[in-house]
Amino acid sequence: MPVNRAGTALLLGTAIALALAALNPVQAQAAPQAVPHVAAAQTGPSAYIAQPESMFRAGVARVLQTTANLNLRAAPSTSGKKLKVVPKGTRLTVTATRSGWSQVRHAGQTGWVSSTYLRSIPKAVKQGDLGKTTARLTLRQKASTASKALATVPKGGIYAVKKVSGGHAQITSRGKSGWIQGKHLKIVAKKPGREIYIDQKYTSNRAGLTDRYWTKVSGGDLYESVNGKKRIGDIPRNSVVYRDMKMEKTAGSVKGWIFVRTQGMSGWMKTSQLARTSTASTKPKKYSARQVLAQKNGRVPEKMLVAIPWDKEKTLIAAPALKDLNRLNAAFKKKFGRNLDVDLAYRTRATQDAYWVELGPYVAARPGTSNHGWGTAIDVPETYDYSFRGKYYKWLKANSKKYNWVHRKILEEGSPYAEAWHFDYVGR
Repeated sequence: MPVNRAGTALLLGTAIALALAALNPVQAQAAPQAVPHVAAAQTGPSAYIAQPESMFRAGVARVLQTTANLNLRAAPSTSGKKLKVVPKGTRLTVTATRSGWSQVRHAGQTGWVSSTYLRSIPKAVKQGDLGKTTARLTLRQKASTASKALATVPKGGIYAVKKVSGGHAQITSRGKSGWIQGKHLKIVAKKPGREIYIDQKYTSNRAGLTDRYWTKVSGGDLYESVNGKKRIGDIPRNSVVYRDMKMEKTAGSVKGWIFVRTQGMSGWMKTSQLARTSTASTKPKKYSARQVLAQKNGRVPEKMLVAIPWDKEKTLIAAPALKDLNRLNAAFKKKFGRNLDVDLAYRTRATQDAYWVELGPYVAARPGTSNHGWGTAIDVPETYDYSFRGKYYKWLKANSKKYNWVHRKILEEGSPYAEAWHFDYVGR
């Protein structure tokens, strides 16, 4: 196993300190190394500066864990005699620290390891805790690493721990309940207004939510956490917003803020930016598709957007597309006795940027290219009836082109970009 090499250029005065350290690491004066000492690393020449005795703190007992394979040395320096290698993940009791080194005992030997590669042992998760995954994990049927794998849990997700057993935590991930190793869950600080990762594939804007608001400002903001990083900052006036009370309580409610889902994204919004009604026009305006397509993608002026009249969500769409969408809906309603369900239509550039990062190219269009960015596309819900085998999809596929709406071939079943829910406006 490759290890650190001692420095070859030493100051004359420090050579004496090193000799003393090799004989008696407690009494000798230690010196900081240029590169933290890891078993697999190599260091270059080192120059040591003697430290005062006050840097040494005896009698400190603290249990920490190694984050790499470390050399246990007889003295607190890279030139100290190597006693053995301490494996990554080993728990060590630190009895003293000195100039970036920690004195520990391992396998019957006392020595020094680099403090840089020691960390506090994560607290064990308990039932009811919120834990954030620190790695990509396997969700298993039972609380055992030998149990059947159900799914993969992404890194960075925040989950409520339902039960704990044998070092495993039971969580629900993407609708599946199972067990993951608890050591890979970092307890989330219990402070209000925090960021919550909703672990689900993209399904819909509503996601089963019914408590509606609409933005009353131009360029509304969606934040990852209260007063935290902004996810989206260009949401147009009269965009529908759904309050998610369950996630809001989980994240910790804050006066003046609510946890919402809008534009197909989740996060926090200020209540001062929201209203209970939409004031958007529901009548077609005298704009042509050519005029709309001349605008920057995802930055269509609000005057060119209108709300779909028969849609409870009053979803915003490009004005010239509304007339033909009304015609398509009339035919759909005649056939099925109900209005066409619209999940999303106009999408801002910042929203598309976020989609691209979070969902990838097989789900999201490259920013600046989506027809949603001009309000000339709609998404219907991802339900069975609107799926490739559903009656609504089959009718729309066969009839929508009569009303200047099409489902493109590249989105058909079997394509890596398959989307049964997406239809584009091709009128003038």
